Amino acid sequence: MWTNQVHLNSRAHLEFSQASTEHRSFDYKRMLLCSVRLSSLATLVLLGLGRVHAITEEEAETDKGYASEARGVNPYTAPSIAQIFQRLDELRPLPFEQLQRKFPAVIHGNREQLGLNFGGLVADGFLLVACERKNSVDELGRALLRQARSLGVAQRVMRHSASLTDLGHRGDWQAMRRELAATQNDVEQAMIDLHDQRMANLISLGGWLRGLEICSGAITARYSQDRANTLLQPDLVDYFSNELRELPPTVGRTPLFDQLRNGMASVRAILKKSSPGSLTATDVRAINAQARDMNAAILRN
Repeated sequence: MWTNQVHLNSRAHLEFSQASTEHRSFDYKRMLLCSVRLSSLATLVLLGLGRVHAITEEEAETDKGYASEARGVNPYTAPSIAQIFQRLDELRPLPFEQLQRKFPAVIHGNREQLGLNFGGLVADGFLLVACERKNSVDELGRALLRQARSLGVAQRVMRHSASLTDLGHRGDWQAMRRELAATQNDVEQAMIDLHDQRMANLISLGGWLRGLEICSGAITARYSQDRANTLLQPDLVDYFSNELRELPPTVGRTPLFDQLRNGMASVRAILKKSSPGSLTATDVRAINAQARDMNAAILRN
């Protein structure tokens, strides 16, 4: 009996050792997969930015790219807000009166149009903060909340709206930048929670299109080749163009998205033929006109 017990104990020990080995092997494979995904993410980030830049304290606090990647959302879904502010900072002084627009009222279009519109409104907030316009912060907070209600994410935005208003009144623009970043991240997270990556991409596209209009307008007002170079992002244009092509036919084959695809194709053609230092004032004006027309189409009911 004692011999049988030893045999059973030895067998149990062997099975435990095999299980431990298999567990370690599984952990190793999981670590390897994680390493590959992080390497792929780094490659996509470098392709999207086109250049390596120093990570600022603000970017470290606000950029949630790695968290988004872990949930299956690629880096373009949530471009670093610090990079957008950096681009606006590089184009100062910004002619606010020429670049501003009336904050959009609630749009009663389809959900995709609402997403595009929300992204554009966040970009309007970027412009307001970059130009330090205290008298517009109340209206920005109310507009963000209106759009959030339309998207069904009012709870995510409500506390940010109050904070943005307070920070703007106090003139704490750095803190307001961080609060805008948190607003963008919370709405993006809401889309992820709803398993709606397409909406997250469209919110990002709406913000980028309005940002393109603002930046190209600022460059047109005071043209130089160095300033024009900030528009050279052909990889990002390719990405968003592909997203528009992959929309379901019931959404993609509507007048709005037909116009967006055509407008993006025109912008892409200008950027593809250009290289650093070759983007002319005429090219910038053409990009600005396309961006303005696309944003106007997004606002139409």
